Amino acid sequence: MYFDYLDTDIGRIFLLADSQGLRQLTICSPGFCPDKEWEHEPTKMQLYTHELKEYFQGKRKKFTFPIAPQGTSFQIKVWQALRHIPFNQHQTNLQIAQQLGLPHAASAVGMARNVNPIPIVIPCHRIASNASSRYHFGDDVIQQLHALETGQLALISTHKK
Repeated sequence: MYFDYLDTDIGRIFLLADSQGLRQLTICSPGFCPDKEWEHEPTKMQLYTHELKEYFQGKRKKFTFPIAPQGTSFQIKVWQALRHIPFNQHQTNLQIAQQLGLPHAASAVGMARNVNPIPIVIPCHRIASNASSRYHFGDDVIQQLHALETGQLALISTHKK
């Protein structure tokens, strides 16, 4: 497994990938350290860091690199559905459940959203939040991502790594 990171206005973001694609995106909290088994390989991670830099600069609306999240078959279906939510649009857990043909599974959709291993790329921030459906990185991060997607601000400057 290879990793690299980006410093953004929402914090340092670690990216983990292998030959299959991006496996994990972590918005770091204080005290986070990469696993000792991960190899810091910025060259092998350029595709991911380049597209994410563009997104955080407000220049990219869709990611084209391969992803390889690990989860249950239900979680993977939810994450695939989330990837189809257009840039700067929002849906609810119920709408995603209905798209999956499981209209009574809105809570399960919310649980799958909460364990999304590749937030931002799998845009769980595009699910409308309510008291029972909060973004696990916090309301301030979701507000910044919404401001980015509405063109109100960039979350990385051109001089940052």
